[in-house]
Amino acid sequence: MSPATRRLLYLTLMLIMLAFIWGPIGALITLKPKTYSSEWTLILPGTGNGLAVSLESIGQASASASSPFASSSVDPVVNYKAIASSKPVLALAAHRMGMTIKAFGVPKIKLVDQTSLMEFTMKASSSELAQAKSYALYEALQSQLDQLRDDETHHLATSGLRMISGFNDKLEEAQQKKLAFQMRADIVSFEQFQGLITRLEDSKYQHETLVSEYRALVSRISTLQQGLNLNEADLKTAIALRSDQAFQTQLERHAQVHTQMSSIEGIWGHDHPQLKQLHAAHHTVDKELQRRGHLITSRPELSNKELIDLGNQTAHDQVLIELLMLISEKNGLEQRIQSDAAFIAELRNRIDATTEDSVALENLSRKQQVATAVFSTALAKQDIGNADRYSSYPLVQMLAHPTLPESADSTVKKLALIGGVGATMFMIIGLGLLWIRKPWLQKLLKNA
Repeated sequence: MSPATRRLLYLTLMLIMLAFIWGPIGALITLKPKTYSSEWTLILPGTGNGLAVSLESIGQASASASSPFASSSVDPVVNYKAIASSKPVLALAAHRMGMTIKAFGVPKIKLVDQTSLMEFTMKASSSELAQAKSYALYEALQSQLDQLRDDETHHLATSGLRMISGFNDKLEEAQQKKLAFQMRADIVSFEQFQGLITRLEDSKYQHETLVSEYRALVSRISTLQQGLNLNEADLKTAIALRSDQAFQTQLERHAQVHTQMSSIEGIWGHDHPQLKQLHAAHHTVDKELQRRGHLITSRPELSNKELIDLGNQTAHDQVLIELLMLISEKNGLEQRIQSDAAFIAELRNRIDATTEDSVALENLSRKQQVATAVFSTALAKQDIGNADRYSSYPLVQMLAHPTLPESADSTVKKLALIGGVGATMFMIIGLGLLWIRKPWLQKLLKNA
């Protein structure tokens, strides 16, 4: 092939290849309508929250929502990307714009690594339409998320109410069993049984204290009685005689008559006429002393001499009174000790009779308390659990609002031009290599 023919062939081939390269590119640049891109960014807060309620003497209810990014297997940002691109969301957004899903288009969503950001790009034939479609898509996404949250809340509330109803039935059953047992038992609470035991211990301690006091009192009385050489009956008689004014008056007259008789007998002898009168008076006074003494003491076996000995006031009168008071106190302690002993025996019998009932009542009370705690905790958890709607579907916020593009999107045209220039360069390089290959081959064959 001559050089001229070869040159023409290569030129024709280059023109044909340029037509194949720049024909579609020119058509794309010329015929493609203008598109405008509105960009906006959403952010998902990553913090979890929790609520807790403490029920005094019952229990504690808590509801917590962990961070939606705590799990490595589930990323809510990826879920939200799928939701935003789903047909229900696109259909709702298209309906808001009065368009079909195909005419509305699919948004371009980019997830920024290591963040909770979602970058949206929405294209349209005009800048205002691109911005409007972006807002429509955002509102449709929020509406879909609210619908999902409402549906989740409804199902959780329904199942929670069924569970609470079962807990309420168990609580009522436990209350009825406890009430029926209380109506037929001797005790109404385990605290009452514990009170009986406490009262028994207190009564035993008080009884031991009284016994100790009684023993000390008996020892003191015995000591005083040994010093006075009087038993308890003579002590009472002596106190009664020495406290009676009439007996003491007769006792003084007896002493006076006895003194006069002794004086006259010592001076004038036994035959003095006045002694006869004094003997008669002495006999009268003795009879009166005996009558009065027997009346006061109710002890007719006592002789006049015993009455006079017991009725004479001496320096030991105060000791006698103290001894009598101690004896009275001892008698009172005896009554109290006997009464306390009977009461302790009665308490023991009652405790023995109610032991089984108290154990059964405590078991019923424990079951009721557990049922109350479970019911109250479930009810409180149901209430505070509804306070957080964003546990499964976290809150999404608009970080950057949809932009209003000022110029049409020229990215496609620029890429087409860059591709065309690249293809042209590769074509020229290829044809150049083909052009110079013949002289190199001729030189190699000549050398060979």
